[in-house]
Amino acid sequence: MSETVFDNIDPATLERIKKLRLIDDELMTVVFSGDKKATELLIRILLNRNDLRVTKSMTQEQKHNLFGRSVTLDIVAEDIFRTEYNIEIQRADKGAGGRRIRYHQAMLDSHTLKKQEDFDMLPNLYIIFILEHDLFGKNEPLYYVNKTLNINDEDGNPLLFDDGCNIMYVNGEYEGEDALGKLMHDFSTPNADEMYYTELAEKVRFYKQDKTGVQMASKIVEEYGDERAAKALQQGIQQGIQQGALQQAIEAAKNLLRMGLGTHEQIAQAQELPLEKVQELAEEVAAEKGGK
Repeated sequence: MSETVFDNIDPATLERIKKLRLIDDELMTVVFSGDKKATELLIRILLNRNDLRVTKSMTQEQKHNLFGRSVTLDIVAEDIFRTEYNIEIQRADKGAGGRRIRYHQAMLDSHTLKKQEDFDMLPNLYIIFILEHDLFGKNEPLYYVNKTLNINDEDGNPLLFDDGCNIMYVNGEYEGEDALGKLMHDFSTPNADEMYYTELAEKVRFYKQDKTGVQMASKIVEEYGDERAAKALQQGIQQGIQQGALQQAIEAAKNLLRMGLGTHEQIAQAQELPLEKVQELAEEVAAEKGGK
């Protein structure tokens, strides 16, 4: 029996590919990358509009910041009206807060205007988070962020503050029979044969069953695995550094207590420890002296 491409791929990687869904970064990245039609379908359903024409679509787009934190955006797209879209696929609830959205908006805007261009040239922007779970627990399919002033319009409604940035959260648990419910179903199943939207099903099938597609998907899966391992290592190193610094602070505080230098409050402030911790250390030091 001749060897196939599947024989050269790690079995664990193949198993991971079989289980991938569009809500997973690895599959989302390859399905939507550079595919204007798939991205157009996605945005049309999310905004309930049929007049959108996507002219640009990229995944894992990096926005660099020379003076601070850079970001990698899941999907970045643009339509014929120069409206920009940032769509984030988020499995965990953590990381979908308002301050992250604020930073995404800042990074996108700062990379949009050219020198000397007026601020009115900033295009409309949509920042959309597709979440695996219902973040707000109200069983709504979509949650919109509305910015208003503390005054009302002539109809008595709060006057909208329009900065051109539209923020939405999508409830991935929504199971309605409408277009959005079917889209969330497609995002949640690993089986292309169970998907409603042919455009998405064909792409998923390609990356799970076609030998070329599987090769491409396996590289992405391995890269994400390496990235997660690197992050885990970095987190472990950082935790070790923090634990080491904490231990040093505790030993320094105990030495000050042994020598009777400073009040508990002063030692806590000097070593950046909670006052309760210093009081606990004082009891340990007193017990040491009593045992001698």
